[in-house]
Amino acid sequence: MKKFLEYFLILAVSVFVVGSILGALLDRPVFMSYVYSDSMTPTINKGDLFFMNPFSRSADVGDVIIFNLRGRWTVHRVVGIVGEGYITKGDNNVATDQQEGRALPVSKDKIAGKVIAIGNSPLKIPQLGTYLQRGISGRTKMLLAALMIIVGALAFTGEVPKHRKKRPKFTRVKFKTLYILASAFLLIMLSLSIFISWQVFPMEYAVTSAGGQREGWVLPGSTFERQITIKNGNFYPMSYYLEPESPRIGAISETNFELGPQEEKRVTVMINAPEETSLFSDKVKVNAYMLVLPKSLMDSLYSVHPLAPLFAILSETAAFLGLLYFISGIRNEDVLKIRNKRSKLLRQIKTEVFGR
Repeated sequence: MKKFLEYFLILAVSVFVVGSILGALLDRPVFMSYVYSDSMTPTINKGDLFFMNPFSRSADVGDVIIFNLRGRWTVHRVVGIVGEGYITKGDNNVATDQQEGRALPVSKDKIAGKVIAIGNSPLKIPQLGTYLQRGISGRTKMLLAALMIIVGALAFTGEVPKHRKKRPKFTRVKFKTLYILASAFLLIMLSLSIFISWQVFPMEYAVTSAGGQREGWVLPGSTFERQITIKNGNFYPMSYYLEPESPRIGAISETNFELGPQEEKRVTVMINAPEETSLFSDKVKVNAYMLVLPKSLMDSLYSVHPLAPLFAILSETAAFLGLLYFISGIRNEDVLKIRNKRSKLLRQIKTEVFGR
């Protein structure tokens, strides 16, 4: 049972780390993020890394939330609640984010999560985010995540030798170490395959009094339609969820459907053009998930947060891998034995010097 719990601990850490790294690569905070301004000083200082609950999309006055403000992820405190959403303000700012119409109240779909707090103090690591601000590339972040998983697996599965004075002739790799590393790799690939299927379809148009005279020109206040084509390029069925990312999108012909391998579907999007004449770009967000959960459960999780079905799929996969490991009965068997070069060299020296 102890080893079984160790295995699940490693998988949990792996999912946490990989989720956070993928969030950084996709420019969306997941589990943890860092502050790059002084707006929340002294509660959260510039460079502090904080932890968040990505499944919380509602808040009360006094909670600190992470939300999209004018295209940037921002961490500020909720100071008021109105019908359209939340009024927010940085602890170190004089005015709210919405004062003088500078921004709309924060709606729930703009919230990435809520900062985890113990009492009135946010859970954070001071200044750790400063190192992340120095331009670590996406590839380096993925390598760091993989390295953390491997080191964690070796730390949990490694055994301290009873006699340290004598160097062993062989380095033994046990089945449980390889199984844990392979499981972590499978979870990483599963996460990537789902994230790659997520898309955003932009629809650009110009509102002008000369609407209809050219393609992409529409009249002020008119309603028009655009079509987008969604294709499942995977070799397994996927469930798709569509959401508008603009209030100007009036309706989408289908917001939830399933596609088999290599199937595609054309969806109609109705757009209400504003009265203002200018160039506009509206977007439809498409999230896709493997069909490994019951449809009703998938719908319920997605209504909480788009990441909820993903972590449910990862948890189900991790539970299956853990059960498979537990019932296999294979524990400390060696699957690979590598001779240490140092031991071989010492034997050669001993033979040359002592003749034996």
